Amino acid sequence: MRFIAKEMAWVSGWASDISIWENDIYERFPNYSHRFIDYYDLVRADFDINTESEIVVGWSLGTLALLKNLSKKIEEQKWILVCPITDFCACWRPAVIRATTLESFSALLGDVEGKEKWLENALRYSPEQLSAGLEFLIQEKADLEVPHENVEFILGAKDKVVPLKQCDGTVCENLGHWLPDYFATTQTIAGKPGKSFP
Repeated sequence: MRFIAKEMAWVSGWASDISIWENDIYERFPNYSHRFIDYYDLVRADFDINTESEIVVGWSLGTLALLKNLSKKIEEQKWILVCPITDFCACWRPAVIRATTLESFSALLGDVEGKEKWLENALRYSPEQLSAGLEFLIQEKADLEVPHENVEFILGAKDKVVPLKQCDGTVCENLGHWLPDYFATTQTIAGKPGKSFP
């Protein structure tokens, strides 16, 4: 299977829809078409995360959803995983995860530009949809032992949502868990040859 050239897929994190930043994304990646996978889609029982885009960018919970589907990855396809999660319970106890609210999660994101827009969008998800994502983070873990090519990890040294490093990758010393802060690094990595792991 071949990927769709010059297309990027963006896989959202918990309570998020990356398309709210589409203007910035289209400006930074003008030579690509863009497909946005909403958090709502990720928590649907019948959702198939398989994508044929040339570049796939996952953020937060979206990275775990992708890593759980590594077997579906097209070999030449590049995955860029921002603030990656492989085992969320290594960072937080299940009871703490289940008690997460939009407000408590927002506090962990810190004082970042445009957070009001994120929160406004997040309020459209039902309590059941939000809980489904939290249960996914508790129940699912990713296995990085199987080698896969063209998978890049970008981590934030000041990430308070995923405070424990879960894999090796490019570390951004001054960044936390806010996806738009990583657009420049994603832009750089998207233009480089891929790497393999482990």
